[in-house]
Amino acid sequence: MRFFTLLLLSFFCFSSALPAAAQHAPTKKIKAKKASKKTVTRPKAAVPATAGPVLTFERTPCFGTCPAYSMQVYADGRVDYDGRHAVPLMGKRSLKLPAATVAEMLRLSREAHFETFEKEYLSGATDMPSTIVAIRQPDGSLRKVKAEANIPENVKTYFTYLSTQFDQLAQVNGAEK
Repeated sequence: MRFFTLLLLSFFCFSSALPAAAQHAPTKKIKAKKASKKTVTRPKAAVPATAGPVLTFERTPCFGTCPAYSMQVYADGRVDYDGRHAVPLMGKRSLKLPAATVAEMLRLSREAHFETFEKEYLSGATDMPSTIVAIRQPDGSLRKVKAEANIPENVKTYFTYLSTQFDQLAQVNGAEK
């Protein structure tokens, strides 16, 4: 406590010794308050849910020429892309979608009741390509759904919409960026 008081007093003494040209505002006397013995801890800043991707999309390879890539999509339209197999854009790239398109993707996920989808729709075959979609939920977690076969119509419709959007962005099947 004494150290803090001495440090504070030396700061005020030093600031009063500055040249007159540097002192523009009148100084006020400040009384040092006694610090309480309670330790004050500042809460850690929460990482906003929007800091991470709001949607991830991945197409896995098959034993043939199925396109394989992944995308992490942010609310502002930034897209972290990784082209892995049978796609024109190979490797890691930064792409961009209109923020309105991202908002529409999320709106349609709510409309399709994404939160009620099963976690997996699998066939059991080892050479089937999969589509994996994860969407940030209101609690901040990412809910992931993996689909390859036996997919209900509402899930298929939503995944087909996303595939079309992301295939265009990845320039799959001759689609232009």
